Amino acid sequence: MSDLRVLIVDDEPMAAQLHRMFVERTPGFVVSGLAMTGEEAVEMMHRDPPDVVLLDLQLPGISGGDVLRMLRTHLGDDVDVIAVTADRRASSVAQMRMLGVAHYLAKPFSVRELRFRLRSVARVRSTLASRQTFDGQSEIDEVMHSEFVEVDTSRARHDDATDRHIRAGHPLDLLRERGDHAISEGAHCPEFTLSTLAAALHVSVRQVQRAYARGGRSVQEAIRDHRVGVSAMLTLGVERLTAAEIARRSGFRSPRSMRRAFQEVHGIPPARWRARHAEEALLEEPDRRRERDSVRQAAGQTLDYERRATPSAQDFTGGLR
Repeated sequence: MSDLRVLIVDDEPMAAQLHRMFVERTPGFVVSGLAMTGEEAVEMMHRDPPDVVLLDLQLPGISGGDVLRMLRTHLGDDVDVIAVTADRRASSVAQMRMLGVAHYLAKPFSVRELRFRLRSVARVRSTLASRQTFDGQSEIDEVMHSEFVEVDTSRARHDDATDRHIRAGHPLDLLRERGDHAISEGAHCPEFTLSTLAAALHVSVRQVQRAYARGGRSVQEAIRDHRVGVSAMLTLGVERLTAAEIARRSGFRSPRSMRRAFQEVHGIPPARWRARHAEEALLEEPDRRRERDSVRQAAGQTLDYERRATPSAQDFTGGLR
């Protein structure tokens, strides 16, 4: 299967570049474009429909919800959408659920959290493309819930839960995917360790180590990378946080341990990393602004034409402001 093309929609240039880096580090996915406004996203989706959209909900002009509704009106269900937002309100989650997003990813998140959801989308798309019918309810549930195949541990040995009762893929690879998900859910806590992960997966420490060794890295590196990813997101965020607060929210025990881990992953400390991204964003901004203005003008003309020519689309998006 060819790489899935991802359109990133976010009005914060540094956040968009960070998401781009996350996607490019995920095998099987390529970035097809960056959009900074809802109008720009609509125009780019009309011109070159992607496979997946990382959609920020809080956009200037046309909101993320409006973009999603227009996408469904004109492109149907061929595009998977992962909502990417700092909005944690239950009403927003409910709205996106009704509009059929594949996942709702709350900022800040790490590359592992995004990678888990991207792979989930890829697996569901591959399954639907290769099957005409399903054998049982459990297989349907996996697709409907956009989840990875889970391991049935009800009858498995405690120290080897991946050796049986699994339908697809190498057992250790699937255990590692489940481990990635558990890390994304719990590694924000400094007390999250290898033993914590093994207990969450109902397997032995040795089994978890085997699963990650098969992927060419240690569990400790996986936890570290998750925390560094979260700290990077917080470092580039609009909210200016102290190093101590970023370290606490990322799962590090101290700013010193965060700086050491950041240096190991990126080669420079967090402050220099943020400054570098800020400089790159400033250099790109004039070109991006000119491109954004031209795209916004073209998108506005397209939307005006569609609203005059297609009353149903007008009705579909009219009550969203």
